[in-house]
Amino acid sequence: MSIFDESYSPIDLARILGIHRVTVTNWIKKGALKAIRTPGGRYRVSKDELISFLHAHGMPIPAFLRVKERKLVVAVDDEEMILNLLEQFFSTNDMPYMYKLATFSNPIEAAFFIGDRKPDLIILDLLMPELNGFNMAGKIQQASPHSKIIVLTGHATHDNIARLKKYNISAVLTKPVNLKILKKSIENALI
Repeated sequence: MSIFDESYSPIDLARILGIHRVTVTNWIKKGALKAIRTPGGRYRVSKDELISFLHAHGMPIPAFLRVKERKLVVAVDDEEMILNLLEQFFSTNDMPYMYKLATFSNPIEAAFFIGDRKPDLIILDLLMPELNGFNMAGKIQQASPHSKIIVLTGHATHDNIARLKKYNISAVLTKPVNLKILKKSIENALI
């Protein structure tokens, strides 16, 4: 693992700490916050250096920095609009520091990826061409039994929810999705 896998730019740190990026750059230039320079001349601060700096200055350490490894989340939906929404959602606030997101519009490709990578969480649509969410949930349980599943569907009927019970689904959310409820469902599934 290189420093670039778990490192932050001054802009990242400004957003994380709720301060201006110039303040972060000044800390770096004064030597208070250790950073390296990329070949392009940009500053990068490692996760460990950031935690040491925050601790030394009595500043709170955000919860995502205490995470040992980012969780892998896979989103499977044949609607590109939903995948774009999820990509946007996972790129905001502390989400990119806690989770890695892989998206698939093709459930067959997603099934191969899930079988190979064994993600922590799958956000799964129910009605898709080629392989529906019910069949896919069964395959996920066989190929990656520790993976949690959240169903995100526009078809959360009583019959569909009853069919999902045998797959040990963590949550069933309806489209359009409430992002606060989605975030809470993700946190509940992965604790």
